[in-house]
Amino acid sequence: MKRILISSFAVMLLCLSANIYAQNSRQDFTLVNKTGVEIHRVYISEHSSDEWGEDILGKDVMALDEEWDIKFDPKENVCNWDLRIEDQEGNAIEWQEIDLCKYGKITLKYDGQNATADCE
Repeated sequence: MKRILISSFAVMLLCLSANIYAQNSRQDFTLVNKTGVEIHRVYISEHSSDEWGEDILGKDVMALDEEWDIKFDPKENVCNWDLRIEDQEGNAIEWQEIDLCKYGKITLKYDGQNATADCE
């Protein structure tokens, strides 16, 4: 009887962990704002696309030093993405061809002349 309970518990844990894994996309990442300004708009687009689509922040603003978890549809299979941010005045910075299957944290930086992204 004890062996059956242990086996049942192990199967339940396996199913639970598989379900959690299935709900996450391999492109999910954390975006960190170290640009020196508030970010008012964030656009993420497949690298092969010519359009940006919708601002993923909506009405929200990403404050300096703030971190946001960005989630993708679990069915998404594209790895290379472009990223565009805009400040309140519409000044924009773009980063091209970020492999979101490889990196789980993207820290955006801007020193007034050069935009960089630390990818971990």
